[in-house]
Amino acid sequence: MSGSSFVNSSSQIILIPPLANGKARNGAADNEGFIGQDEDFDRASSGPHGHDEEEWLLEQEREETVSTGGFTWPTVKAKVRNGCTFTAWRRRLPISYWLPKYSLRDFRGDLVAGLTVGLTVVPQGLAYAAIAQVPLEYGLYSAFMGCFMYTLFGTAKDITLGPTAVLSLMTAASFPKGASAIDKAHYAVLLSFFTGIAQLILGIFNLGFLINFISAPVISGFTTASAFIILYGQIKTLTGLKFDADTVIDFSVGYVKTIKSINGWDTLMGIICLGILLLMKDLALPKKPMWNIKKKTWNIYREVVRTICVTRYALVIIVATAVGYYVTIKGYKGLSITENVKGGIPKIGPPEFVWANRTNVASNIMAFAGSIPMVVLVGALESIAVAKAFGFQFQYRIDPTQELIALGLSNVLCSFFHGYPVTGSFTRSALKAQSGVRTPLGCTWTGAFVLLAMAVISPAFKYVPKAALSAVIMAAILILFEFKIFKDLWLINKKELVPILVTIIVAFTVSVDMGILSGIGVSMLLLLYPIARPTIIAHFKQSLYSLRPRHPTTGKRTIHVDVTPQGAVFFPAAEYLRDFFQDNILAKSYNEAALLSERPGASPVMLQISEIDEQIVFNGIHLTDSDYTTLRSLRSVVMSCLKANRKIRFVNTEPSVLKIVLPKEMQAKMDKGSLAQSAASPGMGVSTIQDPNCETIQLSESTAEKMAHISRNAVDAAAAIGSTFSFKTTEEMVDMEDDVNFEKQKEFKFSV
Repeated sequence: MSGSSFVNSSSQIILIPPLANGKARNGAADNEGFIGQDEDFDRASSGPHGHDEEEWLLEQEREETVSTGGFTWPTVKAKVRNGCTFTAWRRRLPISYWLPKYSLRDFRGDLVAGLTVGLTVVPQGLAYAAIAQVPLEYGLYSAFMGCFMYTLFGTAKDITLGPTAVLSLMTAASFPKGASAIDKAHYAVLLSFFTGIAQLILGIFNLGFLINFISAPVISGFTTASAFIILYGQIKTLTGLKFDADTVIDFSVGYVKTIKSINGWDTLMGIICLGILLLMKDLALPKKPMWNIKKKTWNIYREVVRTICVTRYALVIIVATAVGYYVTIKGYKGLSITENVKGGIPKIGPPEFVWANRTNVASNIMAFAGSIPMVVLVGALESIAVAKAFGFQFQYRIDPTQELIALGLSNVLCSFFHGYPVTGSFTRSALKAQSGVRTPLGCTWTGAFVLLAMAVISPAFKYVPKAALSAVIMAAILILFEFKIFKDLWLINKKELVPILVTIIVAFTVSVDMGILSGIGVSMLLLLYPIARPTIIAHFKQSLYSLRPRHPTTGKRTIHVDVTPQGAVFFPAAEYLRDFFQDNILAKSYNEAALLSERPGASPVMLQISEIDEQIVFNGIHLTDSDYTTLRSLRSVVMSCLKANRKIRFVNTEPSVLKIVLPKEMQAKMDKGSLAQSAASPGMGVSTIQDPNCETIQLSESTAEKMAHISRNAVDAAAAIGSTFSFKTTEEMVDMEDDVNFEKQKEFKFSV
């Protein structure tokens, strides 16, 4: 390692940074900067053989600077050049990396995990199709093609693509009011197609960073609101009620009006299924054997119980379907059955842009086009968030750009098999991870199981009770509720409660897509407000002087104003910066008389101010990052200071910035020799304007180095004449080498 030495002692790594002369640091004061125990440090600092007289000699030193961010022409060319290499193209097909290393152990793990998830995705696919208000078989059509595509293009081994509760709800919200069942089915397929195209474009052009503008509170509010709307809406199916509703208010009105029409058999079936699912969720046997059972036998029992737990959705649907079949065969009335479910594998073909009496392509697309951006963002966000969560848990890297490409291709291909939009499912991905999946090939086994179920047992789907599907939905979405974030935001940042509450309220009263859109809007306002109204600190220091004892009532007032923006100022705040100077600095008047009452042992004296010395110091350390509009506004501030006969001085300001900030007449007075010195010696460049109203100084050294350099030169000069040197600082600084502390607005004197 460059510039460092490493000593491995007691299985610990100790980092010893050398000084400029190559010697290792010693002493207890430096122990805080090292990794390891004290005894390890002592051994390391005493030389390689433990002798104090030996010293480390610097043999080689390298420095490296790594930067990120920014948008420059060289970085654009580098990205384009790197994107055209063979390695970059190979990264677009991740299966080429892990398939050559595939083993029998990987095969067993993927097979078990894939089939286990398949037992869950079949009943959930049927249930989520009901949320999306499309034929139930569309849920299965959406559950297999995404799995196949993700095996080829995905980067996370644990992800399972397919229909989800949130995306199903957004699909239903995208349909225009009054659309028939046939229209909704076609709209859902077209929505999947255009969603995939948009996600594919985002991935190809590496625009996935746009998703990062959706904050965590907005996401949490959206998922919580969606989960509640789904849960609240499924009470209708669970109890056998029939009415149309879209929002929480509509559902509440419908429940009040139809409460007398509750179907007892549906309610009984739904409550039993929901209760069994909730009880089986945490069903498990302890690791330690009980009842004198052998450990090997006990482990078999534990595995059986675990299998029952992870396949609980399939088991409940199988039993409920058997009950529905028996009731239908016997001719009993009362239990609501799905009935119309098309069996078999779907026919492949491009999505239909015209159908039946809908012959206008543009009109058909515009009917749901407004929902495409939200479906794209939510689908991409949900899938990438799930992938990152499992990548962090199992220590493998996720490529968000590649995830967008995989998701886009999956949605496009789903539309060719009559599927609606899909994304990564957290519950099924968690089940897949717990089942021991080893590679993305586990998705292939899940998709194959779904195809097998459609080809073999699809005729039985028409006997599934609707209440049982509602129970599956209600049990599956409980994981989406997140209430802890409210407590965290209350303790950490209360203002972030605003976007989460706005998201929930609008989702409840209007729609889920408008809810997340409103939340994003409020969140962006909170993000942009500090840019439009940045923090600017102005520190005022006034001093009064008198001419005692000759003129005890004659006074002089000095005003020192330090103005420091706490970050870069951009054009939305340009007018705000100018008003800040005008209202808080230039508008102040200091001509009034002053009452001096702090003289020890003397009565208060009214000083008549005969002279005022005011100086404004602007710290331009952040002006380099500011834009042109801000600098022009600051130029008008300088002109206002000159008109008001106020001195203004700039510190830590680049010469290129000063050329814009200062008026032309001041630029002409700048000392060209000093500017040349600043360019030749970046450590101590000074540029001044010989003007009584304005003095501009630019220092390009770090603050600590700058003040340390000034203090040393001043002390040396004072020592030459045997006098006392004093100086004032405008911010807190520390000279790390000499341990000299400089505090804000303090005056230090060095006597030599």
